[in-house]
Amino acid sequence: MVLGAFFCALGLCLPAAADCVLGPADEIVALERVQDGDTLLLKDGRSVRLIGVNAPELARNGHAAEPLAEEALEFAQRFLGGHGLELVYDRDRRDRYGRVLAHVYNYRGESLEAALLAAGLAFHVAIAPNLALAECLSERQTEARRAGRGIWAPGVWPILNAGEVRPGDGGFVLLRGRVREVDRNRFVWLELDGPVAVRLRREGENGQLVRRDWQDKQIEVKGWLVDRGAKYISRFPQNKRWFIAVDSEFTIEFSRE
Repeated sequence: MVLGAFFCALGLCLPAAADCVLGPADEIVALERVQDGDTLLLKDGRSVRLIGVNAPELARNGHAAEPLAEEALEFAQRFLGGHGLELVYDRDRRDRYGRVLAHVYNYRGESLEAALLAAGLAFHVAIAPNLALAECLSERQTEARRAGRGIWAPGVWPILNAGEVRPGDGGFVLLRGRVREVDRNRFVWLELDGPVAVRLRREGENGQLVRRDWQDKQIEVKGWLVDRGAKYISRFPQNKRWFIAVDSEFTIEFSRE
């Protein structure tokens, strides 16, 4: 069964083509296996983390799989097809875990990140300084969301409200809340209605973002919810216990609702 027909059977029909090409390959490598929707193991032993996407997590360590995690894994396996891969680097080439950070293309030169986003099997995440394809990848996610594909289908992926965050919450979230206060130091902090703040970088390409009028706006943000813990709040009771770091305008927006 061809790739498009397979995923149409799952209700996840692919758009005709994936794009978001940065440039010629920096490396051509051999794939050992797909570990999950956004992480690959190469035959030379290196682990590759895709730039610009976060796919649903598979079941591990007693935690259940997130919605469509298995579908994202199988999608990546079939999209890559066991052939050679092209890696194209952005500015940072390693993450804090030592994994290679790269844009990944199959033997036909098609972007795995763009295809995952277009199929609704990953979220677009824009993390500085690897933002070369952020606008293009964001457009692929927008197309999937408008079409209600995958994680964007009604009722598939939960939206967490800022006021409902409780101890034990963390990890990657799609979060919605209202900005009650805006504070500034070396970052801009959007204090939401609940125990959560959004941290905006002030430098780099975020000038327009930090100058925007956020006060009293309902916003939606994608990212990793960090719990600073009860001890932190006991020392700094004026601050929010949880925060999400935002590096790009493509990660945060005024809420659609």
